[in-house]
Amino acid sequence: MTTLPKDILPLRETASQRKEINILATLFLVSWMFVLLQGALRKWVFPGVGVLYLVQDFPLLAAYLYALRKGLVAGGKFVIFFFMLSILLSIQALAQVVLINHNLQTAIIGLHHYIFYLPILFLLPACMNRENRQRFIRLNLWCNIPMSVIAIIQSVSPRSAWINRTSAGDDTAFTIPGFLAVRSTGTFNFTLLFSIWCGIALALALGEWLQPAEGRASRSRPLLLTSTMCVTVATISSGSRTAIFLGAASFLGGMTAVLMTRNYALLVRFAAVLFVLPGLVGIAYVISPESFQGTLSRFSGEEAHTEMSSRVKIMTIGFFTEPNFSMLGEGIGNGIQAAHAGSTSAYDTTLSEYDSIRIVQEMGFVTGTLVVLLRYGAGIALLIAGFRALALPSGHSMPHAVPLAFTVVPTLMIGDVVRVAPMIATQIFFCVALVYGSIQFRREPLNVVASPLAKTRYL
Repeated sequence: MTTLPKDILPLRETASQRKEINILATLFLVSWMFVLLQGALRKWVFPGVGVLYLVQDFPLLAAYLYALRKGLVAGGKFVIFFFMLSILLSIQALAQVVLINHNLQTAIIGLHHYIFYLPILFLLPACMNRENRQRFIRLNLWCNIPMSVIAIIQSVSPRSAWINRTSAGDDTAFTIPGFLAVRSTGTFNFTLLFSIWCGIALALALGEWLQPAEGRASRSRPLLLTSTMCVTVATISSGSRTAIFLGAASFLGGMTAVLMTRNYALLVRFAAVLFVLPGLVGIAYVISPESFQGTLSRFSGEEAHTEMSSRVKIMTIGFFTEPNFSMLGEGIGNGIQAAHAGSTSAYDTTLSEYDSIRIVQEMGFVTGTLVVLLRYGAGIALLIAGFRALALPSGHSMPHAVPLAFTVVPTLMIGDVVRVAPMIATQIFFCVALVYGSIQFRREPLNVVASPLAKTRYL
């Protein structure tokens, strides 16, 4: 058994330990691919088959069981903390079933959304050494291209086009209000999932630009250039404000990382990326003018500003001001539509669309507020971890960490993580684990060592 120390993974691994770590990483990468492809299966291959909603859970469960069997757990006291949190949520759900006659099936599926994806946070980092981080980044650089092409085609295709079908097998895809342009979803089955992917994809690509060539996940500059351009154009033409906001956040994180390194070569390289940005905006306009104009209209005008301001206020402090006080809440899972499929209990449409408010409504004031505050704390902790991962010495430094943190933190703190947990929680927790893994393996022996913070490169 490869039992890992609480603070840091072993400085030297045996061949057996490295094999176990790589197998675990492969299982997690398979689950990531299922997250990216789940919507495609539901929209274009098996429309209307709701059970595919959980397709990524099978490789995730295999990864959990393998990690526990081999003792590959990273996190120390965090493991105990997440275990205690899971017990608390389960007790709350049990009390609701007993005391307010909450539907058992709804409670179980609700607990699944709250709890099942938490182990990613302390099992995935145990295999995220430099080699496997690069495997993950390289995989995403290749995936960025077809995903972006699909999204761009969706933005220029009519709503009735096959490529814009929904998971119900119909043509009721979302359009930009007041315009005919369809909001892109890529291979996902909902616009929000694609928007979060846009921010993550840009952050990973920007992190590669901040690496010296010999330290990148892929040595192919054409691949990196094509991947970055495709994601940027797809984000701009997506018709989603969230996608553009998260994309801008990743660029801001990249600039912050550059300023922190005080490396003039990196500053010039990142300035070159920003220099071509107006050209990419122009390409997005030429490709999909209707979508571009529609997106622009969603950012401009007094009505748009008022709507965005109100939404931000509700999402940040609404959990404290909006829900009625209740110790037990209205029932965990009541605001999750998937929890009511085939159930006699109807989906409660009176619960808020906003995650933090809905959590308090479902779980009661005490437990719900605790969960929301923990998410705020997790966001702050991720920012700190991102800066720490950037500042690691030699080849352990991970410049992707800061743009990743900048784009993930808004969703982690106030975004819709629980309601569509199979996709969003997996995306967000993978990024958290990627950053944390670089810290866990900060003393891993490396053959090639290069850091944007170091004045010299060590071979």
